Formats: sequence, structure tokens, C-alpha cells
Amino acid sequence: MRLIPSTPLSCLGTAVAAAVVGGFVLVGFGVIDLDEFEMDLSFGDGEEAPEQEAGASPSPEEEQPEQAVPEYGLPESCAAAGAAEVVGDLAPGQVLTEEVGEVEGVEGAEQVACSFSDGGTAPGTPSFTLVFTLNADPSANPDVVRVPGEQEQMNWEVDIDVDVDTYHTEESDSLGGDLEYVGTVDGSSRHLYLALPDELYVTAIAHGEEVPREDLERVVMLAAERIRG
Repeated sequence: MRLIPSTPLSCLGTAVAAAVVGGFVLVGFGVIDLDEFEMDLSFGDGEEAPEQEAGASPSPEEEQPEQAVPEYGLPESCAAAGAAEVVGDLAPGQVLTEEVGEVEGVEGAEQVACSFSDGGTAPGTPSFTLVFTLNADPSANPDVVRVPGEQEQMNWEVDIDVDVDTYHTEESDSLGGDLEYVGTVDGSSRHLYLALPDELYVTAIAHGEEVPREDLERVVMLAAERIRG
């Protein structure tokens, strides 16, 4: 340990050396009695440096708390999820078809599907569907989601040419989610999947009319905020 005097010492413009001689510290031209100070001048002979004093500031790594993972829950109904408000003007009609219950063929999976249309059921009828799915990934299994007016069976890889894009945005990162866009080349159907923590998925599907991807993103983000704990 170095003893640093309260006022600078100098001799002929050179640095002042300190030495321990017979229990005294010689500093420049002065002598300081070691008995006046309680100090340990050595940490040798295998001795460990003193531990950090209690109350000392922790390192930056210790100060940073772990980021909490957002919690989500499956809504009880389309009304509880605020589906009409979330979809807004993107709905091609005011008729709501609601399906709530277990996902057929997937054990432990549940789903709330909210489809807005003008009431038609013929193939090609425009609709906008917002789906909340628990314990089943609809992007990996398209048959999980049923859309009124859409083909009864749809195999993305065989029946229809599609564009697929998996990506992140700042907003999806803040929600702890991943985005996947799947759209038919002819624009007849566009799906946007948001995978959230707790095995929960939010899907927005525009069928029969062109809806920009940005609008689909807005819908799934707003819907995720509504079901966030």
C-alpha cells in the first residue's frame, strides 16, 4: 500500500521515493512513525486481498436485473380480447363468426377464433380473422386455423405458391415474440403469425382481399397487448 500525503512533496523537481527502515517510513526528507497508522503494507506470502467492504457498490453486471418475460393468457371470448376494436376498418363486414374451444386433433390446445365478414360463406368471400391459439403453433400446422370461405384443406407447400418471411421488429421484440408472414403469390390470402411466450400465438388472416403487411402487424401487436398479463 502507498501512503499518499495530503500535500505534494518534491525534491529538486524529481519524484519522491518512500522506503521502510526500522519501523519508519522515510518520505523525501521527512520521517513518519508507522505506529501512528493502522495499516498492512504487504499482501505477500499467499495472503488474499481483503474482501469488498459491505455496502460497496456492486459491479455493473450485478446491478442489472434480469429482464422479466411478459406473461400472456388466452382470452375467454372475442369480446374479452377486444377483437372488433383491434380489427377495426379492416373487417370487410360486421358479421362476427366466433369459435371457442379445443383444437381438433391437438391434445391440450385451445383456441379463440374471431372472423369478420359480410355473412357470406361461398369460397372467395372476403373475411378478416383474428385467432388466439394456446399450445399449438398454427404457422407449423395451417389446419389449426379455419377461415370461413377458405378452402377446406390447404397445404401451403403443395397446393398454393406462397411467400414466407420470418422476422423481428422492435415492437415484436418488446412483446417477446417472433413474426412469420405467409402470403399467397396471387394475394388471395395473407397470414401473419406472432409467436409469444407461454406457447401462445396470435394470427391475423386477410382472405379474399389485399391487406398490407403493416396493417396485419398492427393488428397482432394490438391483440397481444390486450391479452398481456
